[in-house]
Amino acid sequence: MLSMLFILGGFIPLIYADFSATVLTMDDGVITGRFSDSVLLSLPPCDQYAGKSVDLEYLNVNTNQTTTLNSIFTVANCSSGINTVGSTAISRNIGYQLKNLSNGTQYRIHYQIGSNKSAPIMATTRSVPDFGNDLSLPARSGAMVVITVILSLAMFFLLICLILSTVMSSA
Repeated sequence: MLSMLFILGGFIPLIYADFSATVLTMDDGVITGRFSDSVLLSLPPCDQYAGKSVDLEYLNVNTNQTTTLNSIFTVANCSSGINTVGSTAISRNIGYQLKNLSNGTQYRIHYQIGSNKSAPIMATTRSVPDFGNDLSLPARSGAMVVITVILSLAMFFLLICLILSTVMSSA
C-alpha cells in the first residue's frame, strides 16, 4: 500500500500541470538538449498561450536555491513558428536555452504563464572537467624533445647547405 502511495505521489505534479515541457532531444531535431552550463527546453504550446508572457522558475537540487526569471519570452503564434531568411535558409523556434547553470548539476524547472504551470522537468547539465587546472600532463614528453632537436638540426644543416650552394654558384 505504501509503494502505491509513492507511485501516485510521483504523478500528482503531472495531474495538476496545465501543460508539459521537456528537455529537447534528437527527436526534436537537435543533437542534444543538455550542455555543461545550459539546457534547451521545449516551448509552451502556441495554440493555448500565443501572445502571453512566460516566466521560468528553476530549483538547483544540490543547493536548494530557487531562481525565477520573469518575462523571459512571449509565446509566438503557431503560424509564425518558421521564419525564412534569404532564399534557402529556414530557421524555426524550437526551444528556449536556459543559460548560466552550474556544471554537472541537477535542476527542477517549470514554466509559468499567468496562473498556469507546466509539469516540472528534471534536467542535469553535463559534467565537464576543467582542463585549465589539470596538472597531470607534463609540458613536453621525452619523444617530443628528441623530435624537436632532430628537426632543428636538420633545418640548420639545410640552411648551411643553401648558403654554401649560393656562394659556390656565384664564384
